Amino acid sequence: MDHRLPVLMGRRLLLREPTPADGERLFVYTSDPEITRFLSFDPPRTIEDTLTFIARCEAYRHQDREYVFVMAGRASDQPCGITALRDVDYGTRTAQIGTWVRREDWGRGVNREAKALLLDYAFKELGLHRVEARIAVENQRSRAAFERIGARQEGVLRESLCKQGRFHDQVLYAILAGEWEGRGGGAAILEGLPADPG
Repeated sequence: MDHRLPVLMGRRLLLREPTPADGERLFVYTSDPEITRFLSFDPPRTIEDTLTFIARCEAYRHQDREYVFVMAGRASDQPCGITALRDVDYGTRTAQIGTWVRREDWGRGVNREAKALLLDYAFKELGLHRVEARIAVENQRSRAAFERIGARQEGVLRESLCKQGRFHDQVLYAILAGEWEGRGGGAAILEGLPADPG
C-alpha cells in the first residue's frame, strides 16, 4: 500500500494529511468540550497532546490501520476538523468512519461533504465493501448527517462508549459500496452543496 495520503478535493473542502503546523488550530478546536462530547477521546490538556495525536496518525497510516485527514477550507487550507477511516481491515474490506467539525461550521454541510469525499476514497480507491459508524444515540447532528448520505441504522450498541465514567449507547450505521454507487457516490452529494470559499 502507498503510505502517502492523497489530497481529496470537494466543492468547499479539501482533505489532506495532518501536519504539525495544524497542531495549534486542532488543539483550540478540541479544547471545546462540546466538540469532544460524543467522541472516544477527551479534550487534549496541552498542545503536545495534539502533536502526539498527529504523530500517531502518521504511524498508524504506515501500518494501514487508520487514515486520518484534516478537513480544510479549499481556498484557505485552514483546518476546520478531522475525518478518518479507523480499524481498516482489508481481509473483511471494512472500516469505521469518524468525523468532528469545529463549532462555527456546524449545520453548514461540512460533515456531509467530508464524509462524501472519504467514502469515495474508501470504496473506489481502497476497495472497501462496508463502512460503519458508531454514533452516540444523543448525537442527533452526526446521526442526521450520516443518514442524509444514505447510511442505514443497523442497531444499538448498548453502553459501548465510556465518557468520563459514564456509559452511553451508540447507534451502529453502515453503508455498502453498492449502495453508495447506487446513490451516485460523492459526486451526487457534492453537487447539492453550495460552492463556498471556506
